[in-house]
Amino acid sequence: MVVLCIRKHKLNIEFILFIEMNLIKRWIAMKKLCLVFAVMLTVLLAGCGEMSQQDVVDKLTSNLDDAKSYYATGVMEVDNNGQMYQYNVEVAYQQPNYYKVTLKNETTNNEQIILKNDDGVYVLTPALNKQFKFQSDWPLSSSQVYLYQSLLSDILNDTETSFLSEDDCYTFETVANYHGNRDLTTQKVVFDKKSLTPTEVYVMDAEGTPRVSMKFTSFKFNEDLADGYFDCQQTMEYSQETMGEGVINTLTGELYPSYLPEGTTLSNKQSIETEMGERIIMTFDGDKDFTMIQEPASYSETGNLETVAGEPVLINGTIGALSDNSITWVDRGVEFFLVSETLEEDELVSVASSMTSYFEK
Repeated sequence: MVVLCIRKHKLNIEFILFIEMNLIKRWIAMKKLCLVFAVMLTVLLAGCGEMSQQDVVDKLTSNLDDAKSYYATGVMEVDNNGQMYQYNVEVAYQQPNYYKVTLKNETTNNEQIILKNDDGVYVLTPALNKQFKFQSDWPLSSSQVYLYQSLLSDILNDTETSFLSEDDCYTFETVANYHGNRDLTTQKVVFDKKSLTPTEVYVMDAEGTPRVSMKFTSFKFNEDLADGYFDCQQTMEYSQETMGEGVINTLTGELYPSYLPEGTTLSNKQSIETEMGERIIMTFDGDKDFTMIQEPASYSETGNLETVAGEPVLINGTIGALSDNSITWVDRGVEFFLVSETLEEDELVSVASSMTSYFEK
C-alpha cells in the first residue's frame, strides 16, 4: 500500500513537471512570436513614418529627373507698397531645356511670354507685336517664383534652409536670389505631401512681409505638349489670334518713382507730343543721376526681333529687359525706359519697381 502511494505521488510529480515544461516551452514560443511581431511592426511603422528633410529633397530631385515635362497654372500677386498686381500664370517645361512662362494681366489684357528653346531666350509681348531676344542663361541666373527647377535649386543651394512637416504639406524657407532686386530676401515654398508638387510660394522682404506670392491651381508632370509649343513664331501668332484687342492703357497720368537714391532729385520734366500720345521725359540729378521716359506703348508694325545684352527681370509682375545701364518695361499700357550711367543693377530695378505714384503737379 505504501509502495503504491509512493508510485502514485511520483507520477503526479512527473505529470506536473511535464505540464510545467510544456507551459514554459509555449511561453518561450509566444515570446519569440511577440518579438518577431514587434520587429515587423517597427519596420512597418518606420516605413509609414514622416520623411526627413533629406528624404523630401531626394524625392523632389528624383521627380524632376524622371519627368519628361510638366505643365502648371496659377495666380501670381505682387504687392508694391500696398499697390497690388495680379497675373494669371501658365508654365510649361520639356526636356532637355525648354521653358515657356505666360503672364497675363486680365485688367489691361497685357500678356507677356518668356520662352527658352534651342535658339535662345525670348520675351514676347504679342499685343504690341514686340519680341526681344536675350543673351542670357535664364532661368539659371536667378530665382523664379513659378519654376520647379528654380525652387528646388534654391532649396539645394541654401545650407541653412529651414524645413517644416505639417499635416498635408512640406514647407521650406530659403534665401531668395531675384536678379537685381535686393528687397526680396527670403522665400517660403510649400509642397503638397502626396504629390510633392508646389502649391504656394511666398517671397518676402527683410521684415518678413510677403511681397510676391504664387499660388498654383494645377501642376502635372509628364504632360503631352504639342509640336511647336516652344517655337517663338508659333507662340506669337497663337497668342495674337486668341487675345483679342491690344493692351489697355489704364493710367490716368504720368508716374513718378517713390524710391530715389539719397541726394537724387528731379531737375527737369518735359512733355513731347508724338503720334502715339504724350511722351514724358524726367531728368534726375545727383550722384546717382538717371533719365526716365514714359509714353503710351506702341504697336510694332514690323515685329522685328530686337537683341538685348542683358537679363529678363520681373518688374511688378511684368517682364522687363535689364542691361548694364538701362531697363525697359511695359506697365498698364505705358512703356517705360530708364537709363543711367551711375545706377547699379539693383538700383535700376528698385527705381523701376517704385514707378507706382502719380506725379504731383
